[in-house]
Amino acid sequence: MIVDDDPSARRLARDSLKLSGEDWDIWEADDGRSALDLIRAVRPDVILLDLTMPEIGGIPVCSEIKSDPVTCRAEIVIVSARTERDFISASIAAGASEYVTKPFQPADLVRRVREVLNKSAATDAPGDALTDPSLTARSQ
Repeated sequence: MIVDDDPSARRLARDSLKLSGEDWDIWEADDGRSALDLIRAVRPDVILLDLTMPEIGGIPVCSEIKSDPVTCRAEIVIVSARTERDFISASIAAGASEYVTKPFQPADLVRRVREVLNKSAATDAPGDALTDPSLTARSQ
């Protein structure tokens, strides 16, 4: 899922993912509030999330995704023009797996998405040390 209020940024991310050769389903949202609703409905594996958006910014969205048992397994890649250390630290503290700065190279964005998907798949693999019976498998 791509969440960014800038249509050209969403288009570049979408085109990068589509041209990767992967068969990914791609959803888009242009603000934090609609993103949260859509994330709960479609449960994406990876969310490309901008930080600076109207109404609800990326860091509160990231925190809400990670605190919700329905959405917490989604990997979050922050994609932002903000390069200040405070924003990067706050994003990681809120639960982001990666931080990509704009402008980005399409190949770098695709590589980061693949990395977080591989990390997520390894964590979900059978035989992992997930022993808490209250944890359930991610729905497809």
